[in-house]
Amino acid sequence: MNVTEKPRRGYRTIRLPIQESEYFKFENDVVFAREKTDQLYQKYPELFPATFVEGYVFNGKTTPSVKMDYRFRRIRLKADGVTFSLAPAFTMPYMTAKSEDVEKALFLRRFNVPYWGIAYVFGRDNMYWYRMEQSLGRFNIVGTTVKDPELLPQDLLADEKHTKRGGEKQYIAMTVAKECIVGSAMAESASEASLTEAYGVFANEAQSLKPDYAPDTVNTDGWAATQNAWKHLFPEITVILCFLHAFIKIRDRATKNLADWFNAAADRVWEAYEATSKASRND
Repeated sequence: MNVTEKPRRGYRTIRLPIQESEYFKFENDVVFAREKTDQLYQKYPELFPATFVEGYVFNGKTTPSVKMDYRFRRIRLKADGVTFSLAPAFTMPYMTAKSEDVEKALFLRRFNVPYWGIAYVFGRDNMYWYRMEQSLGRFNIVGTTVKDPELLPQDLLADEKHTKRGGEKQYIAMTVAKECIVGSAMAESASEASLTEAYGVFANEAQSLKPDYAPDTVNTDGWAATQNAWKHLFPEITVILCFLHAFIKIRDRATKNLADWFNAAADRVWEAYEATSKASRND
């Protein structure tokens, strides 16, 4: 099943490492803008869409930002006619501030420093810093984390985290690979349909980067709705039962009368987990 969607408007921004000191010239000198854009494409091709290599034309500018008075140049790709805005990396999303002015304050959110504490030290108010942090979550997770389509992970792990929203039980469908979160979306319930929609966000983002992307395996717990959701999104995928959950099922079925047998079975299970091949085990 191909779940590729038409890119959303918010995805059509190419954020470039242009220095503030040269941005006025980039904004007003088309020759310099083309030279700079081509230079950055040669140095950082992962920042650009795959069809950029087939050429582009400049396509006007955005209206001046009320907050920072900058304008973004726009380009139209010759391959498919899709238009992108070229934004400088020294500004935050939606030109809410300069990156260097808020970097240290947002760094403290990594340690759960409350918004009122950040406002006390750096000024503004609580909601300013809340909105500043939330704006980062509007970006495509896969496209932000993985730039090269060939580096998309083939082996995934998926699970749902229980939480509440507005007092109602909800589920956050998490997809991870190589010690990194590559997908996160809210599911209204733990049903197959709801989880398919939530995990489909990862599938859409990955296939926006690589249209024929299909992972080889996904490691899940024993919840059938989770496994079926992944089979629906990627019919050829191999679903692997989480080793820990498999062990827990064995443990839960061991009564007191089977204690000795369980201990022996448990040892064999973990020996299998640590084995380097099917024919070996740790002695």
